[in-house]
Amino acid sequence: MATSVSTGTSTSPRTADSLRQEMRTIRRELGDEVEELVEQAERLMDWRYYVQRYPWASIGAAALAGFFLVPGRTVVNSVNEQTLSQLADRLSPPAEKKPAKKQSLFGSLLSAAFGMASRAALAYATQQVSKVMQAQMSPPRHAEEVHHG
Repeated sequence: MATSVSTGTSTSPRTADSLRQEMRTIRRELGDEVEELVEQAERLMDWRYYVQRYPWASIGAAALAGFFLVPGRTVVNSVNEQTLSQLADRLSPPAEKKPAKKQSLFGSLLSAAFGMASRAALAYATQQVSKVMQAQMSPPRHAEEVHHG
């Protein structure tokens, strides 16, 4: 009994020319398919396509869009003088008449000095907090640098 050993090669080997021809055919078919895909996408993006194909659905969509886009009627209530005065009374805070207090020259100077002192204290506190935060954020020094530095 004779057994045949298969070498894994095809009986009709492809040549370089046949491969080139097959690639040209694939490119040509691919180009046609891409053109068809572009035409179909343009058709789907055109609103007239939907109006021609689905006229009743288009009318319904237009009516729904009009319902939401067109503002409703504004209701105007008649307002009389009594209603306006009641509304004004509710909206305005009660008028408190306090006599205007004049500040003396000494009071003005004291107020200005207090303002400057408080700003200086705030600046000093901010500077100190900034120093503490920088110390915490900086990398720790080695023991050798501490003794020599």
